[in-house]
Amino acid sequence: MRAVSAHLIGLIAAAALLIGAPLCAYSASTDLTSDSVRIGYVDFNRALNEVSDGVSAKKRLKDEFREKQQRLDILQAELTAMKDDLDRDRMLVSAEAIAAKEKQYREKFLDVQQRYADFKRQMADREAHLTEDILQKLRDIVRSIGDKESYALILEKSQDVVLYAPSARDLTDRVIAEYNRGGGSKKGR
Repeated sequence: MRAVSAHLIGLIAAAALLIGAPLCAYSASTDLTSDSVRIGYVDFNRALNEVSDGVSAKKRLKDEFREKQQRLDILQAELTAMKDDLDRDRMLVSAEAIAAKEKQYREKFLDVQQRYADFKRQMADREAHLTEDILQKLRDIVRSIGDKESYALILEKSQDVVLYAPSARDLTDRVIAEYNRGGGSKKGR
C-alpha cells in the first residue's frame, strides 16, 4: 500500500510540475496575471458518447455485441447441459464413460473460455477502431478552440486529471456542437 501511495504521490507531483511549469513560463513570458490565463477542460468520454458519429459507433458496437453474446449464450447453454448430463450419469455409468464425459466437458469449457476471451479482445479492438478517428477529430477541434481563443491549457476531464473546475470552464458542449456541425463528421464509414 505504501509503495502504491508513494508512486501515486510521485505521479501527482510530476503532473503538477508538468502543468505548473508551462503556466509559470507562459505567465512570465506574457506578463499576465493569473486571472487572465485561460484554462478549460473537455470530457472526452461524454463527447464521444454524444457526438453523432459516436452515437452511431456505439449502436454498431451494441449490435455486434448482442450478436456475439447470443452465440456465446448458446455455447454456455450447451456447456451447462453437458454438466447436468455428467452429474446425472455419474452414478449410472462406468468410470471410463464418466472420464470420457469429463474430458469432453473440460475441452468444451476451455473452448468456451477461449471464445469469450477472443470475444472481449475483438470487441475492444473494434471499439478502438471505431472511435479512433472520432477522438482524433475531437482533439483537433479542442486544439482549434485553444488556438483561436488563446487558452493556456485545456485538460481532459474523464481521465481524472481535473479534480475540480468550475462548470464555466467546461468546453465539452462546445466541442460536441462543433463536431456535429460538421467539424468532425466522417460520412460513409
